[in-house]
Amino acid sequence: MKLPKGIAYGPIITWSVVLALASAACGWILARRLYPFMLLDLPVMALAIARILHHYGDSVRRVTFMFNAIDSDDLTFRFNEDPSTVDNTMLNTALNRIKEILARTKLQAEERERYYQLIMESAQTGLITVNDTGSVYQANGEALRIFGLQRLTHIRQLEQSAPEAARALAAIRPGEKLRISYTTETGEMTLTLGCAEITLEERHRRVISVSDINSEVSEIQVESWSKLSRILTHEIMNSLAPVTSLSQTLLDIDRPMDPDVKRGLETISATSRRLVSFVDSYRRFTRIPAPQREPFEVRELIRQAEVLTAASEDALRIRVDIEPADTMIYADKVQLGQVAVNLLKNAREAIAGRPDGEIEIRSRIDAAEHVVIEFSNNGGAIPAEVAENIFTPFYTTKPDGSGIGLSLSRRIMQLHGGSLRLTSNTDRRVTFTLQIG
Repeated sequence: MKLPKGIAYGPIITWSVVLALASAACGWILARRLYPFMLLDLPVMALAIARILHHYGDSVRRVTFMFNAIDSDDLTFRFNEDPSTVDNTMLNTALNRIKEILARTKLQAEERERYYQLIMESAQTGLITVNDTGSVYQANGEALRIFGLQRLTHIRQLEQSAPEAARALAAIRPGEKLRISYTTETGEMTLTLGCAEITLEERHRRVISVSDINSEVSEIQVESWSKLSRILTHEIMNSLAPVTSLSQTLLDIDRPMDPDVKRGLETISATSRRLVSFVDSYRRFTRIPAPQREPFEVRELIRQAEVLTAASEDALRIRVDIEPADTMIYADKVQLGQVAVNLLKNAREAIAGRPDGEIEIRSRIDAAEHVVIEFSNNGGAIPAEVAENIFTPFYTTKPDGSGIGLSLSRRIMQLHGGSLRLTSNTDRRVTFTLQIG
């Protein structure tokens, strides 16, 4: 029978024969009572046993080394397979083969994990995986955005900023759905929570979904208004264009005209032009270009808004606090400038006629490293029914207002991945807060 190559048969067979012969000799010596010869035979037997155990132990050590390396998650080892330098090349080849299979399996597991992580990060819903003690194993980017954190390792981290959310995350159980509302420094949050259970590595974990209702409703409202506005402006402009053109043409005719007819045409022409201007303001809301981002300082943004709203004439009534003073933002300078002008203009109008009127603009960086800018005034609380609709497109209480200033500003912030909220509304302080993502 042909023996497989790569196994140390030679040394093993040689020392086995030596051991057998020495054992036979030992029996012969004992039978003949030639005890002095045992001094020669016993060392030979001991040497043969030691050499056989050495070969066995060498194989055991290699297998043990491989298991220790695998247990330490180290698959960089490789045993020598050169038959000219080692005896047990077959064993080494088999161990290397096992290592390669394990390495391939590990790579496939890592690829699946990256795939699932990509799906988790792409979800528009916040996803958090926790155990029964509240430790967080995973939290996707949307969950961190909702809670304003860079990292979430335990739900206790929310006890200061969002205690209601922390209690809800700890209490919710698989199959349950909860809805919670709470107020943060950036405004009121309304969340819906769902929970499912999964067992990983024989340990039970909860997968909790978190949805920001306010953000979803706001985006749906904006999209609905945008679609409606595009349809209305198209139809209105098609109807106004001939009326405006025809009335102006009749007015330009060089011939006597009845005074009443002339006044009527002038009224029609002026009204048509005002309607065209009004519709153009609607178009601005529905056709906001994609932000052209560039880096610039917050203080530069505020300074330009002050100039454009003539705030430099009464600068003492405006307090500006930017911390740190050289805070930079990466955004569309023109669009964000329009937001700042709208908010500052509204604040100036709110304190108009008040001798103690004051405006405060405060900029800071929150825990999630978002730039937060607050525009506050003490011009009195906004009525509840007005505050409820204040971001609704085309809603206004001003006689000459178009109702798109705040809705346009909020839409610009959404396009930047940020938000605009009314975060304080009392007689002593009204605050609009920008959060730049």
